[in-house]
Amino acid sequence: MYRLIAGMLLLLFLSACAHPHIVRKGDRVGGVSHLTVQSDAKVEVPPDQLRLRLAVVTSNVESELALQENNRKMNALIASLRALGLEEEDYRTGQFQTQPEWSRPPRPAPANWQRSIVGYTVSNELLIKTDQVELAGKLLATAQNAGADQIGGLVFALAEPEDHREAAIALATRRALRKAQALATAAGVELGSIQSLTLDQAAAPGPFPRVEMMAAKAGLAADVVPVNSGNVDVRAGVTVVFRISEAAKSP
Repeated sequence: MYRLIAGMLLLLFLSACAHPHIVRKGDRVGGVSHLTVQSDAKVEVPPDQLRLRLAVVTSNVESELALQENNRKMNALIASLRALGLEEEDYRTGQFQTQPEWSRPPRPAPANWQRSIVGYTVSNELLIKTDQVELAGKLLATAQNAGADQIGGLVFALAEPEDHREAAIALATRRALRKAQALATAAGVELGSIQSLTLDQAAAPGPFPRVEMMAAKAGLAADVVPVNSGNVDVRAGVTVVFRISEAAKSP
């Protein structure tokens, strides 16, 4: 029985060796030969939008007094920003919170100790989005001098990033064509027609952060805070598939 099985396995092995699958130069695997090229490109665009987050924070033992003081400071802050040149559509209210302040337990805490409200904190956030990018330094200084307690989230962005992505797409496509021609020449093949052209799903350019968070109470009054807006990178990638064939031989 074992000799019969061994004999059958040997016959199968010899049969497979008698008909090997060999791909030679010029053979078409899948019917047609192709060349796939991927290329990326980046263009730098000056930002045309500025975003900034400001907040006024006040505390008092009475919630009404904390709110009144917060309203006074916020109105003063908005008046200063309007005097600088911001329009009403350039800002809006973000988060508004009123939170109680609780007493801290003594050490050691008595068994019957219970916490109680000892005051209130009111926080009012102002979100700025404007195309007046040139006001960045003055905005920071004005906000600090006008009494903002928190200044952060300064970013430079593009209002319509897709308008600039077309330039990156065109550049990436030209690079892909040059790469394909260089590869075909080096490999000794003829570059044929484009079989497919795919735009990679790259993420839209996001805002470019410059100042994550800074304290308004730094004690340094200034008319302008030095800020460099830089450029926003807009990227695109393409994948191109070409038909290729053997280069014609010289007579």
